[in-house]
Amino acid sequence: MILYIPDNPPIRPDCFVIPSYAVVDRNMPTLPTRAQIDLAILWWQRFPHANLIMSTGDNQKLGITNARVMADYAAAKGVPRTNIVEEDRSKNTWENLLYSMDIIRREGWRQPTLVTIDLYTPRAVATAKKQGWRDFCWLSIFSKGEPAYGWKRIQTRSRFTIFCYELGAMVFSRLAGWN
Repeated sequence: MILYIPDNPPIRPDCFVIPSYAVVDRNMPTLPTRAQIDLAILWWQRFPHANLIMSTGDNQKLGITNARVMADYAAAKGVPRTNIVEEDRSKNTWENLLYSMDIIRREGWRQPTLVTIDLYTPRAVATAKKQGWRDFCWLSIFSKGEPAYGWKRIQTRSRFTIFCYELGAMVFSRLAGWN
């Protein structure tokens, strides 16, 4: 089981895919999700033609999608709404990547870049490859944990709980055939 993979930075990205690692409430992403968005924004500033795909539906039962909370956060940081796409149907990693790729294909984008926290990157990359993603890149960032809303509170509480969750999720993903 691979626990770390080095980044594969993009040369000419046209979109950044940011799967939510959870939100604190209806207004704020957790520290891990904010770290992902902030990293995507740093790269977007270098490639302002690129779009940010905020990916996750209402998997925390807040009555608002994580994608919307993430989009609002990015917009407040200066990313124009025209550069933000909300993938709001997904409930898990498999769907995050599947539905985001639907958007990528529809828009004709050629170099998608996954933006994840470092502990999640191996699973996200393996899942994307299993789904047939080609010519994609990935960026990762270290993040501390922060309790999220609802059942995700334990998953995101600390770096240790994120690590434990990712170990379990890698095993589950392998059993489910996702990677």
